[in-house]
Amino acid sequence: MLSSRFRKIIMILQLFVVSCICLIPFIKTSNGNSLLRFDVLSAKLYFFNNVIDFSSLFILFLGGLWLIFVLILLTQVLGRIWCGFLCPQSFFAIRVEKLVQKYKKSKFVKVLEIFIGAIYASFLTTIWFFYFVSPYDFINVLFFSTSHVALFIWLAIFGALFLDFAFIRFKWCKYLCPYSKFQVAMTDDDTLFVGMKPEEATDCLNCKACVRTCPTKIDPRKTPDADCIYCGTCIDTCNKIFIKKQRDGVLGYVWGLNNKINFKRANLLITLTVTLALSIILIYNIVLLEPLSIKFNEIKQLTESSYEVNALFTSNLKKPFQVILQDNDSYSIKEYNPVRFARNRSANSTFTIELKNKDINKITLLFIYDYNKPPIKSELVLNK
Repeated sequence: MLSSRFRKIIMILQLFVVSCICLIPFIKTSNGNSLLRFDVLSAKLYFFNNVIDFSSLFILFLGGLWLIFVLILLTQVLGRIWCGFLCPQSFFAIRVEKLVQKYKKSKFVKVLEIFIGAIYASFLTTIWFFYFVSPYDFINVLFFSTSHVALFIWLAIFGALFLDFAFIRFKWCKYLCPYSKFQVAMTDDDTLFVGMKPEEATDCLNCKACVRTCPTKIDPRKTPDADCIYCGTCIDTCNKIFIKKQRDGVLGYVWGLNNKINFKRANLLITLTVTLALSIILIYNIVLLEPLSIKFNEIKQLTESSYEVNALFTSNLKKPFQVILQDNDSYSIKEYNPVRFARNRSANSTFTIELKNKDINKITLLFIYDYNKPPIKSELVLNK
């Protein structure tokens, strides 16, 4: 009964992943920030006790590129694994479909679809929002913001998800989802799929129970099929039919057309190489992330050679420290109070600099945050 046990493990993993997705926005790290959230109000990414300013665009680009290749790699090996195991749309659509099938003879089944669709759409829209707006500020942002932009966005996403869960469901997976088409394009004859086990094809009872219960309305026995979303409904149905014979059904997870694992494939090895290279580059850049991000908001000329500068400092360190602006050969500091930080915080500071050569229009400011390490250099272009 290996297949039955495997299906139970998959269901437990699905529940675990969904629970994590729902709980992560509420978890705060030691610096008081969210465990994982891109804050649209401050344009900062909170990532496991680190704060990455949106100005760190290169790291965000690398992270996005790395994620794309990880998904390609998983798809080449495991097929539409996202659709069947991890996609929240599929996860909730399957549950709506099961309730609808259970009460399909009831005259209130349409009302049930609309009600359940509204519940799931509200829930998922709100969870999605929590990854961009702190759940602890959600009510204020949604209902008490003067612009009401957040409320309009929430309603738009809710409307789309409601139509999906209440009326569309697996038609989205089959005909509209762009990611499903991408996954299909990445599979080959050695990719894992859901369907008939080649060695047990002659044992099929031809009862067609799997066809009747398939949410995408395909024949799971004639696979691999591009419309299969790996939900495993056909496997569960087939196992129930064969349980009287004290064995698993003839449908299951099959490794390619020959049901043999094959990792020695050119496309897979190339994707793996690129993914590992991107992983190394991304880790290297995150480790070497500047401890301090500096953004100059305003530069005001006071005299022919003096300027008042307003700067925003963002700390990427996990410890308190202070920032000192150092004199050098091109300028001297007239007014500056050292900026002190708690962990992963931002602070504004206004200071005055005096140029030693009034004709220069670009200088490099030196900021000291640790006397045992070289200062951080930040180029300042002056408004002449």
